[in-house]
Amino acid sequence: MKTCFVRHFLVVFLLAFCAPSGGFAQPVTRQRGNASYYSDRLHGRLMSNGKPYHRDSMTCAHLRYPLGTWLHVRNLTNGKEVNVQVTDRGPYTRKFVIDLSRAAARALDIIQYGYRQVEITPFIPARVPYLYEPSRERPELNLGFSTDEDALKPYWQDDSLRMVLQRDTTLLHRARQVREQGQTKKEAKEKQKVRRKVR
Repeated sequence: MKTCFVRHFLVVFLLAFCAPSGGFAQPVTRQRGNASYYSDRLHGRLMSNGKPYHRDSMTCAHLRYPLGTWLHVRNLTNGKEVNVQVTDRGPYTRKFVIDLSRAAARALDIIQYGYRQVEITPFIPARVPYLYEPSRERPELNLGFSTDEDALKPYWQDDSLRMVLQRDTTLLHRARQVREQGQTKKEAKEKQKVRRKVR
């Protein structure tokens, strides 16, 4: 009796919590089918995500993938590839599996033919890694062992280490340093011109 109850409970649990939400079936990892593209008349109209459609953006419409998902679309006839973001729902026909923006269709060389067979693969785009910048408010802790007398003194209180932390070598600070060096060189040249004129 208990085993039947447990089985029924597991079935109900799996159906209730593991079923795909939103009324759409979960897409397979790779999907093949015909791809069409948006008409120019739709330029400026609102899409399902609430933003206006722009024909030069790399966007698409798909029925199954959640809005905001990035898709890798490959044209199977010529091998051209493009990355697009799902921003709309459609196409509402069995003939096509995806509607591409005009720019994406141009990149895949679909416009002159009207439609082409493509392969769709979802992917997570690479993100820019976090640039570390030391903060005076939350300094790092030095957890190394030391036999010095000042071993219990936090290392950010040392003046030399504080100067090293302030001279961080991130790209932003390097660009600022290059800009400052260029300004000092310009000032030095202007001073030389003034000295030559005085002579």
